[in-house]
This record gives sequence, structure tokens and C-alpha cells, in this order.
Amino acid sequence: MTGPSNFLDGGHMHVQLVQLPGKKASTCRILESSNVPSTDNIEALKQKRSELLARLEALEVPEKYKGTIWEKWAKYWKNLVIDYKEMIVDTGRTMRQRPVRSGIYLSLLGAGYYCGVRNPDERDFVERFRHYGNELSLVHPASQNPEATRHIQFLQRCYNEGIVRRLSLGVVSFIWVDNYDRAVAVYKAICPYLQPRYMTFHERVVDIGFNNRWWLLERKMEDYDVNEENL
Repeated sequence: MTGPSNFLDGGHMHVQLVQLPGKKASTCRILESSNVPSTDNIEALKQKRSELLARLEALEVPEKYKGTIWEKWAKYWKNLVIDYKEMIVDTGRTMRQRPVRSGIYLSLLGAGYYCGVRNPDERDFVERFRHYGNELSLVHPASQNPEATRHIQFLQRCYNEGIVRRLSLGVVSFIWVDNYDRAVAVYKAICPYLQPRYMTFHERVVDIGFNNRWWLLERKMEDYDVNEENL
């Protein structure tokens, strides 16, 4: 080998094989590309950030606005930016010091965001309920699964009475049944002491929504066209 030979170009660094005088083996020499930020560039960015923050902290309200609501408003936003800056710096420092715990927190945060985005609403439940109801109506009554039929009829009756409610916890939703329609104004419906209790709330839940699915409805309708009594 009489000259350098490039065998890797990833856009960030070049690796060359160089034949050194008096050496039989080739020596790898890594040439740093201009795309890789150098230490000087990083220090320059840090200096610019420090200058920007110093300029922000040195900002003052003109004399004609001092003592007015505009001065209070400017101080509020100035302090808010400074607080957020300190929080971000402290967070970054903590993440570097404890990478494992930071990775766990970020994973939990990402999972929570994913589940929150895919948290089904009541409109989706109604669409699934109507879809399964239509599918069940196409099956002969003698072949319908009695459990699926009772569940669909129960949900239909609850919607006719206006007692279906949805409780969302951000990442999971619960479909439950109330005592009365919202339009009912009798004493039993509006008295706070006669409202559904938290201790018995689980008895009112008719479905659980998670990850864009309604799990109880799907389980009830799994074999909606199979009547084991007629097998």
C-alpha cells in the first residue's frame, strides 16, 4: 500500500489506512470530519448561551413603565424564563449523574404518553357497541350466544335510560352506569348523599378502555355467533 485508502465514510468521520515507513502493518488514522462539533464549537455555544441569559437578566423596564402593571408583567415573565432555565439545567445534570434512573423515568413518561394518546373515549365505545350489535343482528336467534345477547341488550337499555357515563383517568377509561339520567331532577337524583359511592363503584363498571380497546365488550362478543346450548 503506497498511499492512504478510505474505507469508511459515515458522514461524521473518515478512516484511512496509512502505510508508515518501515512498517509492514497498516495503521488506522481517524480523520475528524467537519460535521463533528469540536470542543471549541461547544465552548462557543456555551458562551453564547451564557451571554444571552446574562442579557436577559440585565433587561430593565423603561422609566415610563416603572411602577405600572407592565413592569410587573415583564418581571413575571423574566423570572419565569429564569426558573425554567434553572430547572432544565438541573434536570440535565441529574440525568447525567443517574442515567439508569433517568432512563426509567423517560420510559415511563413515554409509555404514559402512548397510553394517553390511545385512551379510547365514549364515542369510540358507542361505535364498537353499535358494530357488535349489528353483527349480532345478522345471526339467527337460535345461534346467538346468550351471554353476548344479554350484554348488548343491557347496554342498549342503559343508553335508552341515559345512565351511561365515562370516567377517564388519562391512560385508562371506565364505562359505568349511573342511577338516573342527567335531566332527572327528583330528590334522589340530586341529593349528594344518595350519589354512587366510591366503595361500590367497581360494581357499576361495565367496560374498561385501554390501548384503544374496550376489553370487556370484546370478551363478551368473542363467540357471539356460537350458542353452546344448541350444539
